[in-house]
Amino acid sequence: MPREIEDAMKWFRRINLDGIPALLQNKSTAFLSFVCVVAAIDALAGYRYQSARGDRFAQFVREYFPDAYSQHAPKLYLFRCRMLHNFSPAYFSLVHKSPTLHLQLSKIDDTYLSDDSFFSDMRNAAEKYFAEVRSSSQRQTDMLARLNDIQQGGSISVM
Repeated sequence: MPREIEDAMKWFRRINLDGIPALLQNKSTAFLSFVCVVAAIDALAGYRYQSARGDRFAQFVREYFPDAYSQHAPKLYLFRCRMLHNFSPAYFSLVHKSPTLHLQLSKIDDTYLSDDSFFSDMRNAAEKYFAEVRSSSQRQTDMLARLNDIQQGGSISVM
């Protein structure tokens, strides 16, 4: 497998999979975990698909997350947009360490997202995708194209 892909997966794990749990430890930083999780999903979707941003985000959620997310995929993309661009949630009520509420109807008729469950499901989706990358030359070709496209993608690291 190309070194660029190995490095990207290493840094993705270090930044997201190792870094986000620190945000989950405290209710005051839990909000930031949602921002990081949707950004991580966006990166993974970009590695996986060449389609339009909203399409690939929802497609990644439908393909790599548990089935319970499928019906929420389009609104999760809108949630992503609101979180990343406006720093405010929409379509979901955010809860801290409440896995029994996760993806259930909220009191205001949207859907609860529990920070710990959302992160865990993203971590599992990332590892599922990375396993495909290791075993598929097509997935490697697609990911490498994204990593080499500095206009739309690029690699991640902290120096």
